[in-house]
Amino acid sequence: AVKLEAHIALNESELRQTISVVSQRIDVLNGTLRDNLAMANPSANDQQLAHALTQVGLHTLLDDLGLDAWLGDGGRQLSGGEKRRIGIARALLHNGSILLLDEPTEGLDKQTEQQILALFQQHFAHKTVLFITHRLVELETMDAICLIEQGEIVEYGSHQALLAKQGRYFQLQQTL
Repeated sequence: AVKLEAHIALNESELRQTISVVSQRIDVLNGTLRDNLAMANPSANDQQLAHALTQVGLHTLLDDLGLDAWLGDGGRQLSGGEKRRIGIARALLHNGSILLLDEPTEGLDKQTEQQILALFQQHFAHKTVLFITHRLVELETMDAICLIEQGEIVEYGSHQALLAKQGRYFQLQQTL
């Protein structure tokens, strides 16, 4: 066996440019819709910001005041699902080569979840994606699955290999 190691030196700014994060809790700033999107990509123009909103199914937020709409402290007038999709729009705008998605479809209805997962497949096709989830959806599209229970790695492998093993992952799939 040959051991290959790659050492890449990145400063903090370069690291932040490389990684896009959709965290479990999306923070909405006390500012406009534009402010809340542009933080992911300050050089994005209004058309790019509007396109990101449309991609995540939030085109209705562009009605009335559009990008100038004031979201208020913590985005109080937004639903949890809308906040989640603003976080996903930020990841699209940031466009890092590595994505950390922590429960990105939590709180979304089934139809919206399917639309967002299809968007992920399209937009993140040639990127490194770490998808953290309790929900066993779309895992067959992942290159590798690491099943962790109580802080311990229980199983690791592809969807097909884990099903064939008929271990814990297989058991969880049977409960769907």
